Amino acid sequence: MRTEPPCRSDAGFSLTELLVASVIVIIVLVATMTALQNAYRATEIAEGTTGLTNNLRIGVDMIVRDLIQVGQGMPTGRTVQVPNGTGALKIQRPRAQGSTCTEWPTGTEVIPAVTVGPGCGPTINGVATDMLTTLAVDSQLEAVPVESFNAGAHTATISTPAQVTGGLDISTGGPDDVEVGDLMMFTKGSASALVYITAVNGNQTITFNGGDPFQLNQFVSSLNGTIDDLIALAPTTARSATVSRIRMISYYLDNTLDPTTPRLIRHMNWGNPALALNKRGRTVAFAMENLQITYDMVDGATNPSNVKMVAADLTTGGACAPQTCSPNQIRKVNIYLAGRSTDKFSTTKNYFRNALNTQVSLRSMALVDRYK
Repeated sequence: MRTEPPCRSDAGFSLTELLVASVIVIIVLVATMTALQNAYRATEIAEGTTGLTNNLRIGVDMIVRDLIQVGQGMPTGRTVQVPNGTGALKIQRPRAQGSTCTEWPTGTEVIPAVTVGPGCGPTINGVATDMLTTLAVDSQLEAVPVESFNAGAHTATISTPAQVTGGLDISTGGPDDVEVGDLMMFTKGSASALVYITAVNGNQTITFNGGDPFQLNQFVSSLNGTIDDLIALAPTTARSATVSRIRMISYYLDNTLDPTTPRLIRHMNWGNPALALNKRGRTVAFAMENLQITYDMVDGATNPSNVKMVAADLTTGGACAPQTCSPNQIRKVNIYLAGRSTDKFSTTKNYFRNALNTQVSLRSMALVDRYK
């Protein structure tokens, strides 16, 4: 007898069941995609704000570190003399490309520890940004006795430890080595002179020939504030003079290296003269859009704060009226640095923006080491 195979059930999902299942699946998928999208947005926000915050912090920290040392080791008054007088060439200033603040003004006799630069930076988003130039002595090479001068050859020889107490070997491969492009300040009593090093040889001799990019090395006999003046000043023995290395540091914004991403530049001394102007400094923070700097002054009367040090402040009608404001009166620097994220937020198509404010007291401008 033949046995029939068991019947299969033709039963399945009903249309209603299928629709319900589909709706449940769609709800789960929508919820999952929404969660993923929110997670992506949260990650994007975190990365954008973290990157921006880090750039602001790094930029401000670098400025603060250098400002704390402003005026360190410099002569009384925290200034250094430069060539001046009839026929003197203007001393050139490190600057942003396109800046109108290309030099110290005509008649400048000394460069102060703080040189202001309101509006000297590029205009970004319709706002003129500021620039700042500072001076400080490098503690690695400070007040080292001079062994000899050769005014005709524009050279000086630095004493070694074997020659005199306080001497220094400048060619050992350490941080105290002197290099072409260094700025050296010679002092004798209250007099000083700033030169640009154009050559260094192995026997402790540094050369400061004319034609340097700063125009510091000027040797016209009618000028004041030159290295020749200092050499001829009594006492004429070389060891009556000392030499220190000066760090000239400028901060400004640059929007020429990448017009879509402005950056904060730290410019040490002149930089490599062979490079384009906008490549001589070092980028310390990206996507910085604004740098504003004001100053708190001590003038013995009103002690004005948040002074911009524009042209009006340097006259009797400015913030220090009835006197003129002077860079030597600066005791605190107020910094405002604003930036944005490097990328736009995918949802709003806008950048994240934030700003950081801080104030720095210039210790060497306010305090005097009476034991030196």
